[in-house]
Amino acid sequence: MTSLIISIIALCVSISNVTWQLARFVLEGPRLRVHLKVGALGRDNLVSIPVENVKNLDETFASLASRGFSQPVLVVEVVNQGRLGVQLLDFGVDVPKGLSLKVVEGVVTDTPMPYVLEPHQEATWAMPFEYVANFARACKETWPNETHPLKAYVHRAGGKKIRSAQILPLTFTDV
Repeated sequence: MTSLIISIIALCVSISNVTWQLARFVLEGPRLRVHLKVGALGRDNLVSIPVENVKNLDETFASLASRGFSQPVLVVEVVNQGRLGVQLLDFGVDVPKGLSLKVVEGVVTDTPMPYVLEPHQEATWAMPFEYVANFARACKETWPNETHPLKAYVHRAGGKKIRSAQILPLTFTDV
C-alpha cells in the first residue's frame, strides 16, 4: 500500500514538473504583438492612430493634413513582451487569400530590416498609404465579389509570420 502512495506522489510530482517546463518554454521565448495603425508624416514627425479608433479614413487623413501631417501612412508597430530577443526579417500587409504586400523601397521609417527586437522593446515601421490603396485595388480586381480585410504582419527568423489582431477593412470610397 505504501508503494502505491509513493507511486501516486511520484506521478503527481513528475506531471507538475513537465507542466512547469512547458510553461517556462512558452513564457521564456519571444512573444510578439503586432499592431496595425494608420497615420501621417509631417514636420519630421509621425503620428498614428489604432485602426479600431478610425471611423472614416478620408476624414482622418484630412484632419491630420490640416495640422501639417500631409503624407498618409500605414504603421506597423511590434512589441516583444517575451524574455528573448527575436530577429524580424520584414513587414507588410496581407489578406486572408494569401496575397501580401511587402515594401522593398519607400519605407518611411529609419529602422532597418532585418532588425533584432530585444525583450520588452517595441519598433515601428511605416509605408506610404498609397501602396496599401493600390494593393487593396489589386485584391478587389482579383477577387471582385469578396471583402478584403488587411492585416499587418512581420516575418521573424525561422519563417514564422506574426499577424496583427486588428484589421483594416478598406472600402473603395476610402482608397
